Amino acid sequence: MDVPNEMMNVQEKMINQIETIQKRTEELQATTTSKLEEKQQQWEQLTNNIRDMRTEMKKNCEALERRALRKNDQNQLMEENVSTPHTQLNSSTINESFDNGQSDHHNITEQRQQAENNARQMLLNERPAQTAHTIIIPPSSSIPTFSGSTLESPRQFLIRVKEYAETINYWNDQLLLNGISQFLRGTALEWYCQLRVSNRRP
Repeated sequence: MDVPNEMMNVQEKMINQIETIQKRTEELQATTTSKLEEKQQQWEQLTNNIRDMRTEMKKNCEALERRALRKNDQNQLMEENVSTPHTQLNSSTINESFDNGQSDHHNITEQRQQAENNARQMLLNERPAQTAHTIIIPPSSSIPTFSGSTLESPRQFLIRVKEYAETINYWNDQLLLNGISQFLRGTALEWYCQLRVSNRRP
């Protein structure tokens, strides 16, 4: 038996196996690196998408809040006009009367009555038609609000806000559904904004 030749053959086989293992290791390392880079790119893309969605949701919520504030201001102005319709007097007509020296009490009274009638007519034109002989009694409590606290009752809030919207704002169910955000605060308003943006429950 030729021992040196046998040892050389064994050594050559071991070298070949080591080279094969090294090559396979390099291939696995390259594949793993490629997959990691791909996953990293996907993660960055997902992060960017989430950031863009949050930015868009924030813009939409701010727009809804501004719209709700404008609507609330309009409702308060209408309530003030109903409670004090004489504030809608035509000041230019009265000033004209005084400038011309027409300070007769009877004329001023007629002008005031005419202005009040015009203000009432404008409000009636903006409201839905009411049933004849309907007595409207506004609720004694303040404007109902809901912030999403566990101490609050959603059912009681819905009952109060429906009564308020019907008696004060003359809203039907559809108008109340569109304007419900005016009565929401805190967590409830954030939840509502997310619901409007994503069209599904947050």
